Amino acid sequence: MPLLVHYTLKSADDHDHQVAAMTALVEGLKSEGAAGTDGLHYSCYTTEDPVRFVGVLQFDSDVGKDAFLNSEAFASYKAKVGPTFANPPEAVPLSSIASTRGA
Repeated sequence: MPLLVHYTLKSADDHDHQVAAMTALVEGLKSEGAAGTDGLHYSCYTTEDPVRFVGVLQFDSDVGKDAFLNSEAFASYKAKVGPTFANPPEAVPLSSIASTRGA
């Protein structure tokens, strides 16, 4: 169940803060792996526009999605960067066609 997430910041001044927060989120999720985030894959990307970011979240199941949403890493991320968003992140469900990554 992959999701494409679009993040837009209020100001380009928050770009480096968002990069640091996304990096900390991923590291936090890695360290929480044994606590239920197994089967979760999250990749973050910056764009040429300093206020726009993209995330790709992949969950093996709703259990993995719930583990992500309830993780300490995600709670910390939201607290750090939530106020810097121009609007709430937009999540778009994706349907897989083909991938070099396993099924």
